[in-house]
Amino acid sequence: MDQTALAGMVERIMPQEIAFATEASILGGSGSGQPLGISNSNVVVTQAKKSGQTATTIVTENITGMYSRLWAPSRATSIWILNQDAEPQLTTLADSNGNALYIPPGGLSDTPYSRIFNRPVIMSEHCATLGTVGDIQLLDLSQWLAVTKGGIRGDSSMHVRFLYDERTFRWMFRIGGQPTWNSALTPLNSSSTLSPFVNLATRS
Repeated sequence: MDQTALAGMVERIMPQEIAFATEASILGGSGSGQPLGISNSNVVVTQAKKSGQTATTIVTENITGMYSRLWAPSRATSIWILNQDAEPQLTTLADSNGNALYIPPGGLSDTPYSRIFNRPVIMSEHCATLGTVGDIQLLDLSQWLAVTKGGIRGDSSMHVRFLYDERTFRWMFRIGGQPTWNSALTPLNSSSTLSPFVNLATRS
């Protein structure tokens, strides 16, 4: 009975943990024995903070600056990802006409997600804490290529630890991935680099 209950719990939890680790590698993988994450690639561009900006804040100029550094074709497929600690900073942001930049889910956004510049806003604990580079990111994940071999494989055995009346489990998932770009783009008539992956510089 104990083994049956444990097996049911493990089979439910382990795929969630594998998904968690995969998401972490997409954003921050080292590329050594794991996918090359966006933040560790040569493709990501980092938008500078506003001159004199207070530490651990996000201001309107940060958001508009990040959006201006996003490669134009990615605007239709990008998403905002941010640490949940950063969300309160967005609720008072407005453009020069007083229009809110951050639209909460439902209501005017008419979607299950919040919106900035009409692109979904998704909370992720993989993002850095507020004020640190990576606390808010603007990403077009269609420009990050993943290759997997099979799906998640789970095995169990009563034989490995038979003398101890224990069942053993193992889980395997093979994935490789990296950005489809080698570096950020310098446009023909601009000196500001563009990318499908944009971070905000540290504010401290």
